[in-house]
Amino acid sequence: MIPARTDLRPLAPRSPAVAGHQDALDGLRAVAAVAVLVTHVGGLTGYVLIGTPASWVVSRGNIGVPIFFVLSGLLLYRPWAAAALAGPPAVRVTTYLRRRALRILPAYWAVVLIALPVLSPGPARHAWPWIQYLLLIQNYDTHPWWLGTGAPGLAQAWSLVVEVSFYLALPLLAAALTWFACRGRRAASDVSLRARRLLAGITVLGASSFGWIVLAYYPHAEFWFNATLPPLMIWFAAGMAIAVASAWATAEPGPDGPASRFCRAVASSAGMCGLVAGSAFAIACTPVAGPEFITILSLWSAEIRLALFTVVALALVAPVAFAPQPARRVPRASLGPAMHRHLRSGGQPAGPMLLRRALGSPVPRFLGKISYGIFLWQLFIGAAFFAVLHLKSPFQGGVYTGLQAAGILAAISVLTIAAATASYYLIERPARRLTLTWLRRLRPALPRRTGPTWSPHPKPDSSRLREDESGRQPADNDQADDLRDRVPEPGHDQAGTSSPQQALAHRTARQRGQ
Repeated sequence: MIPARTDLRPLAPRSPAVAGHQDALDGLRAVAAVAVLVTHVGGLTGYVLIGTPASWVVSRGNIGVPIFFVLSGLLLYRPWAAAALAGPPAVRVTTYLRRRALRILPAYWAVVLIALPVLSPGPARHAWPWIQYLLLIQNYDTHPWWLGTGAPGLAQAWSLVVEVSFYLALPLLAAALTWFACRGRRAASDVSLRARRLLAGITVLGASSFGWIVLAYYPHAEFWFNATLPPLMIWFAAGMAIAVASAWATAEPGPDGPASRFCRAVASSAGMCGLVAGSAFAIACTPVAGPEFITILSLWSAEIRLALFTVVALALVAPVAFAPQPARRVPRASLGPAMHRHLRSGGQPAGPMLLRRALGSPVPRFLGKISYGIFLWQLFIGAAFFAVLHLKSPFQGGVYTGLQAAGILAAISVLTIAAATASYYLIERPARRLTLTWLRRLRPALPRRTGPTWSPHPKPDSSRLREDESGRQPADNDQADDLRDRVPEPGHDQAGTSSPQQALAHRTARQRGQ
């Protein structure tokens, strides 16, 4: 007999996501983009030079860069980590690279085509500046024609050069790590051994950044080297380690293995992770991590800032990335007294749920969706704003109070968000849809199934699959459009006819038969 009450409740704690879209990560992207915008406007107004505690905080808004890099390491390496530990289909490198190119280049080229001739008309008359910026190789110019980190309106693109370098290096790094993790007969049947080897390799890879920084100072000063991938690899490696831990928790047998317990502990300790991040950031907002304004650091300041920023970014991203997937649903009538008590207490820790809801709410999620445009357009918008209103930078004698700087920040933020929104809907989204169309044509036809279907596994978030960063499988955290590929739900036949009572009766009868 089918129970009259069939409301569905979580059955057991779930592992962190190793695929699929996580709205809370969009919120983190928004935090990083806004932090970078704040520090850039602080530089334009000279607020980062006044020496107050608030100005020190503003000057360290470049913490957004390591957050972006950790997210990239997590999301891009995730399919390779899952393949090494659980054995899904391998990543298609050509698809991955094409998706990365269509994700990054169209909007970036639009900014270059506008900013270079408008803000640097002299250099724009020559071919070399165009080649540098269109191909994202400007970081490797040891005698640049610009001051600071790049040309006016394009200075923020130095980090995009590093990002693209990681995109190109990742397939080779992933192949080397997978070979190291899977060598030997014992590793073939021991997922824990493979995961530990992956983490060991990633740790060595990240720790090498501290050695690479020394090469920028000795035996000869080569400060341009600090803006390349090797000295900053630790930030990407931190995200890769998070990806391995998530994949390990999913691949290990049973729901209570060491990786699963670790991920749940970190996810439920979001407050403690925030305290660690805040403490490390407070230390970074002191002269020990370098002066207020962006300038050439000493060797020890560079090493200390690298370590502190790594701690901050890792402590912010890990509890969000380790948040459990939506729990599997079962009839309440089939639960025992202990599970009923668990559900009355909330079912899941409040910390991860509140954090996920806050970062995944509509405003942070939208800002995360357009965060790439915010990153691209902010310096051009700032320069245009100062030029149109005839405002002077601090290097031209401009002096602004804290209230004036806040007003300028608000105005530039509104204009930047407007430009980023237009860029997203007019450039980024059409380019992404072009990618999805191409992927659909490559995807082999799936065999049709008839009759009622039922799966014991939870369906992905929002009942939709999203295109993966690698192009390997549906699932993406980079704001990809929905593929509209529905996952059959329990009790849905191929034609889409719903029959939940039939599925529940079938399962109940099968359980009684056992």
